Amino acid sequence: MRAADPHLPEATAFALDRAGKPSAALAVATVLFTAHNRKDMVLQAIARALEQTVPVHVIVADDASTDGTQAAVSIAFPGVTYLRSEASHGPCYQRNRGLEAAATDIVFPLDDDSMLVSPRSLEQALAAFREDVALVAMPFQNILQSDEVLQPPSWGGGGPFFDFVACAHGLRRKAVLEIGGFHEPYFYMGEESDLAIRLRDRGWLTLIAASDPVHHLQPPARRSYRPDFYGRRNDVLFVWLRAPGWRLLSEMPRVVARGFLFAARTGRMKATFDGYAAALRDILRGKARRAPVRPRIYAEFLRARAARKRIVDPPKGA
Repeated sequence: MRAADPHLPEATAFALDRAGKPSAALAVATVLFTAHNRKDMVLQAIARALEQTVPVHVIVADDASTDGTQAAVSIAFPGVTYLRSEASHGPCYQRNRGLEAAATDIVFPLDDDSMLVSPRSLEQALAAFREDVALVAMPFQNILQSDEVLQPPSWGGGGPFFDFVACAHGLRRKAVLEIGGFHEPYFYMGEESDLAIRLRDRGWLTLIAASDPVHHLQPPARRSYRPDFYGRRNDVLFVWLRAPGWRLLSEMPRVVARGFLFAARTGRMKATFDGYAAALRDILRGKARRAPVRPRIYAEFLRARAARKRIVDPPKGA
């Protein structure tokens, strides 16, 4: 994570009213939307955030949009703190930028297509932030695909949760900034588990809240080269960066083999080859310096991932 940008506008500690103007109430949380060329969606997402039962401030971190998002937000919601990048740096960079600018202890970094359709979602998620909790995942639905609730509390199995999805989560700002924020070289894909395991390595809890589901407007049949490329590249980089000692030797072949099997089943071999090649180049060129977590934390991560898989995809006949 880079040094704080001295030119960042200061995010006020005051909440916004439903018209998006500063109110007299102090914000108890910040809703941070990362945005890229989804003007209409982010306007809808902000309006939903301002309907929450708890007072919030809103930040938009714009990843070089060219569709007039900034002008539209400024007109519709003049009190929103707006951070714009002239070049695209990706979601990890933009979330970190928003976290740096926030004034509240708890920040909810959501996607620009994440809709807080229940006015109580943030109130419920905030209740999960005990003093030892730094990350709270929230249930959500890919509502354009199905009504299935993803990331429900049962996925956590009563223990730490690592594989959260960034479209629905909250963070303790200070704890995240102390570990360097989201790992920006990932760009996107896989940065969530990386953040969670580093927080656990510092002694923080990471869990799932029993909150009303966020509606995530991810389109159906989503398939493109870019997420496959970054997904496979970052699978390798995660193991290289975070797996301790002998775990690196056992995990890396398994992760690579799993990626190739998935590519063979789905016809995504080019993105997989390219992603693995990019990861190898980063490692050989010294761009990915190992910073493994403690062995017991990595073992806990593997147990949690296996437990989630058993819940989400139980064995046939179970």
